[in-house]
Amino acid sequence: MNKEIFLKIKSVLRIFVPLSIVAILFLIISFSTRKDELNRRVSKKLFQIGMDPKIKTEQVITPDEMPSLPNIIIILVDDLGYGDIGSYGSTAIQTPYLDRMAEEGMQFTDFYCSSPLCSPSRAGLLTGRYPLRSGLTFPLQPGKDTFTRKLVKEAAYAMGVLGVVDMKNAKNLVKGLPQSEITIAEALKIQGYTTAAIGKWHLGDFVVDMEHHPYNHGFDSFVGFNASNDDWPASFWVEDKQIVEDIALNQGEYTERFTDEAIKFINNSGDKPFFIYLAHKDPHQPCIPSEKFAGLSDAGAHGDTIMELDWNTGRIFEQLKDLGIDDETLVIFTSDNGPWFDGSSGGLRGRKGETFAGGFRVPMIVRWPGTVPAGTVNRNPSSNLDIFPTLMELTGLTLPSDRIIDGRDLSDEFKGATTADPKAIYFFHYNEVEAVRVDNWKYIRSTNTRSWPIPMDKKNSLFGKLAGGADYKPEGSNESVPTLAKWPMLYNMDTDPEENYNLSDRKPKIQKNLNEQIENFEADFFKNPRGWID
Repeated sequence: MNKEIFLKIKSVLRIFVPLSIVAILFLIISFSTRKDELNRRVSKKLFQIGMDPKIKTEQVITPDEMPSLPNIIIILVDDLGYGDIGSYGSTAIQTPYLDRMAEEGMQFTDFYCSSPLCSPSRAGLLTGRYPLRSGLTFPLQPGKDTFTRKLVKEAAYAMGVLGVVDMKNAKNLVKGLPQSEITIAEALKIQGYTTAAIGKWHLGDFVVDMEHHPYNHGFDSFVGFNASNDDWPASFWVEDKQIVEDIALNQGEYTERFTDEAIKFINNSGDKPFFIYLAHKDPHQPCIPSEKFAGLSDAGAHGDTIMELDWNTGRIFEQLKDLGIDDETLVIFTSDNGPWFDGSSGGLRGRKGETFAGGFRVPMIVRWPGTVPAGTVNRNPSSNLDIFPTLMELTGLTLPSDRIIDGRDLSDEFKGATTADPKAIYFFHYNEVEAVRVDNWKYIRSTNTRSWPIPMDKKNSLFGKLAGGADYKPEGSNESVPTLAKWPMLYNMDTDPEENYNLSDRKPKIQKNLNEQIENFEADFFKNPRGWID
């Protein structure tokens, strides 16, 4: 072969080989995505959202007469880390009003959200049911998403199937919270409550379909955003009218505006008990404080927005005192999940989107003068699924008779009980159960991480396997050495809340029991994922 022909072949191969690799990867991605779509269609059939029973809330919830009904305010903030406020250890961010709330109420040390992501966590809080029961696994996207964003998301999803990025099983089964789900607001209306949703909704884009408007989930009034503040263009609504089409450039004004709306609703409630679901956008990215708070903290814009949240929370307490209804009002403060880019997890491992404690474990403070003992700390494991059944008990309502409620009643603990009836808390990663917390033990059987290009999960993804498999076996040896990551993980939350030291080898019986508990829960859950009771 002469030199000229050889060079021509070489130049052709330089083009052909990369194109061939790209083509093979494209086929793999297409096949994997189609295969996963098939699984997703099976899941949709299993969920049968469109076949939900047509019930009225009052048909499945029975009210008792109560001598008095507390006003209820849930203040839900967005992406607040476990270590982002003073009473939970922050020194970089000053939060005097929230610190006082803890001094005058009860602080929970082992409180978890029901998902480390926005939309599913909100669904869990409002319904008392694992978010997957309502078909939510991932933050809902705007209905008017651009073609480019949709294309990028589909590519990321396909890459997740391969294990290149942590996007596995991320697609939702619904476009919004199904109307068949019973929210706290719908239940409380049976007892005569007037109800308001204020702030970030993010449970279905009602700009595209008014079916997803808070009006259709038990709320008498709504002022806020249809989606997350980083979903462009998110819009600002007052009741069922769009006031600002795109809130991107003036986000700094909304924390105070939402608080103004909450105070106005309190003032206008008259003699009726009220329920306010105040879901602030901060400190979710992009963090944009108002001019009066910009630069005040030692923690950048993230800290500034938290200081602003703190000050506005104090305004609500002052208004309750001025109206003489302070001891008639239960206030719950918590976060939808752990911190994202900025923010402190308080030393806990992991962040938003992860099964580790930094993603799921969040602050919760409750205050109700005269009922919740001041200055108390609750160390029992609990979650935002527990808020629904707790409020049902405190307002004389039975739990719905037609569905599984996954949370447990905390009302006795709110009143000072130190012991609790333990209930396992399961941690979902999209539509998979990855971990469980029982008493002081947390067991993680596997977890995905945002590591690229070689994921920690080297057993269950294509790129992980190509990277060398799960174990290394020296030549001539029958023994294998585990590489990089080692599943499962077992942590003693009493002595190691940061999840630093894996005890799975030291406690094989506990590991086995907890793994069996997950498998049994999964088997029951996926036989009846919607959780209907005949």
